[in-house]
Amino acid sequence: MEVKTKQYLILHPRPVYIIGSGKYGEKENLMAASWVMPVSEEPPKVAVSVDRESYTHELIEKYGEFTINVVEENYLDEIWLLGTTSGKEVNKIAKTKLTVVEGKKVNAPIVKEAIGILEVKVTDKVDIGECRLYIGEIIYAEADLEKYNLRYGWNLRKAKLIHHLAGKAFMTNGKVLFPKTE
Repeated sequence: MEVKTKQYLILHPRPVYIIGSGKYGEKENLMAASWVMPVSEEPPKVAVSVDRESYTHELIEKYGEFTINVVEENYLDEIWLLGTTSGKEVNKIAKTKLTVVEGKKVNAPIVKEAIGILEVKVTDKVDIGECRLYIGEIIYAEADLEKYNLRYGWNLRKAKLIHHLAGKAFMTNGKVLFPKTE
């Protein structure tokens, strides 16, 4: 069957991350994103695709850095809120049970509850359709070593990572999840 719309869903499920942008203590924003990927090992670089009309885009443009935060399934409702609400209109962070703290090497906020964090400085930008692809160098990374192995990555027997299927459907380690929405 030919797929004529939403072809990107062929690549789903995808891990969901929280992108931290802005400046800690001043203009902080968090956004859920699954369009995130590694693009180079040496130097260590990642890319995230961000809608050019979003508040996250505005803040990454202004400050030139962002964070990628890995949270587990118990933060699914936060992921949903962060992915369906604009930071231009509301302080999304205040509506969650997440704690933001300043990055170790960047001024962008990180999520204290995250089990993995990448701190990134933007090195390249590419406009593609409605989005801007930000490519950045990882300047600091940390992970919960109870759930992360330096050789293989996440131990999926312990880390309950969230993957986005489509719409309100998510999954983790073999089970389908739905956020509690109003």
